Amino acid sequence: MIGGKMSTKVIDGQVSIVMAAYNALEYSRLCLYSIFKYTPLPFELILVNNGSSDGTKEFFESVPGAHVIHNKDNLGFAKGYNQGLKASSGSHIIIINNDCIVGHNWLNNMLLCSQSQPDIGLVGPRGNNINGCQRMERSFANLANFFSFTSTFNKHDPEKWFEVSKLVGFCLLIKREALNSIGYFDERYGIGTHEDIDYSIRARQAGWKLFCAGDVFIYHFSHRTFYANQLDLQSIYKQNKAFFQQKWSIYGRNTVE
Repeated sequence: MIGGKMSTKVIDGQVSIVMAAYNALEYSRLCLYSIFKYTPLPFELILVNNGSSDGTKEFFESVPGAHVIHNKDNLGFAKGYNQGLKASSGSHIIIINNDCIVGHNWLNNMLLCSQSQPDIGLVGPRGNNINGCQRMERSFANLANFFSFTSTFNKHDPEKWFEVSKLVGFCLLIKREALNSIGYFDERYGIGTHEDIDYSIRARQAGWKLFCAGDVFIYHFSHRTFYANQLDLQSIYKQNKAFFQQKWSIYGRNTVE
């Protein structure tokens, strides 16, 4: 168990943070460094090693207090994160890609947003290199520059919160009650893409609101797992888009755009 003193009481119960990785070790190191540095709230850390061969297994084992799950092969985004969700005990769960960097107040502000209304089930931050209304492109010369930016941008501001129809899964907060009613990610999406939009639809069908905590910016390198492992992103994207459209066509949904 890893944590620190809570600066503002925003939550009753444990927070779980789940991160999965398939190689791309340098990004996992950076992501966890930022989480430890800028997360004063107590949290449970669950790390899923999706069949890595680049030292990720040994690195995850060295992280103090982490609950580590090792898979022999890469089970993909949905199945890997489902393993982490099932192992989590928190009343709120964060799933985060290993190619993200967090900064000041990131978790606190997302929790405050989630608790502002009882029917908010999912919350996501602003970020770069993503599609949709959460997108906010920013570039930084170095880590210090990014952390300095978040010290001013990530100030608690409910005026920046807004409801959305879908949330990108690069960083996503899920309330335990929402998880219990929605269920887990659809593992038929395999390696990844579209499972987050699919989950957004299912969340709304279950009666939950989706919000963007616009007072949080998280840096997202984007698709580093695909690049590190030389996976054919375009082919996987097209295949999963076709599956998504076929799955939801019975509800009159023909596109994710």
